[in-house]
Amino acid sequence: MRSKPAQFAIMGAAALFLIVIFGQIDSNRGNLPTWVPKSAADFTSRISGSLGRGNIKSMMETSEKLWRKTVTQRHAYRERFPDLEFFPAKDSATYFTTPVTVWDLVPASYNCPWEVERIGTMGDGGKWVCGMSRYEKTDRPCIIYSFGIQNESSFEQEILERTKCEIWGYDYSVDEFGPQLQPEYLPRTHFLRAAISATTDPKTSPPSYSIQDLMKANGHDYIDILKIDIEYAEFNVLSSLNAYTLDVGTEMPIGQMLMELHLFSAQGITLPIFMDWWESMENRGFRPSWTEPNLLSVTLGIDDRNPRLTEYTFLNVKDIKNKLFT
Repeated sequence: MRSKPAQFAIMGAAALFLIVIFGQIDSNRGNLPTWVPKSAADFTSRISGSLGRGNIKSMMETSEKLWRKTVTQRHAYRERFPDLEFFPAKDSATYFTTPVTVWDLVPASYNCPWEVERIGTMGDGGKWVCGMSRYEKTDRPCIIYSFGIQNESSFEQEILERTKCEIWGYDYSVDEFGPQLQPEYLPRTHFLRAAISATTDPKTSPPSYSIQDLMKANGHDYIDILKIDIEYAEFNVLSSLNAYTLDVGTEMPIGQMLMELHLFSAQGITLPIFMDWWESMENRGFRPSWTEPNLLSVTLGIDDRNPRLTEYTFLNVKDIKNKLFT
């Protein structure tokens, strides 16, 4: 929740773009969709041996089974309640009928095969990272993109202190990283005042860029960690990257995503649309491995006081470059 929702009004209604790519999602909610692999071995055949915490291949296979179980449960629940809302339990009667929220349907059911550590400050701004030690130990180039900075850069500061990574930051509400960033680490940072969008338009003020165009401009074909908190623009932005990579025939070029999801009531996104978007990400290999509710929307009285903001850590299990699995 780093930026104000109004700052991203130029993105348009997220629901309009999301619908474009949803033909790939199986509409039979009562069963596993066709894109869900029947065997975890599809993603683990290239992995062998031990990386210091048991057999990673075996752990991934177990995690994939646990994740598939929750997908089955989700589809069964949606089949039973096809008109479900984000927060259907509004009183005692509806509680006994549908004692769930949207977040119960998308649990973090895939276990990180390494340690999980909070990087950055407590509260808004810090993020939960899977396998921080894997990024500390590597001598390979490490690329991190950070979308949505505002005035809080404790996450970026700790990453720079502990790794050899470089960070590319973008936010159109500020001119630089937050004051937490110490001067000696600035040579490994790059900042541009710009908005992140589904499409690129450098002529707007401020300019807006898609992820794929930023990567092309920076000479990157891969992002190790993407930190993204852009007030509901995440749906359009990632849908755009999804469509682009499908078109060119490549996997999603992101190893780990640290993302805050925003379900503001004025967005025009319904639970079915959100679920289709979520499953479009799962289809490409992203697995939710950690979650943390952001209850500031409740305590600050934002929107209707429902818990509409939640942090997720996603791991890309289809990614052959992922430092967590190689």
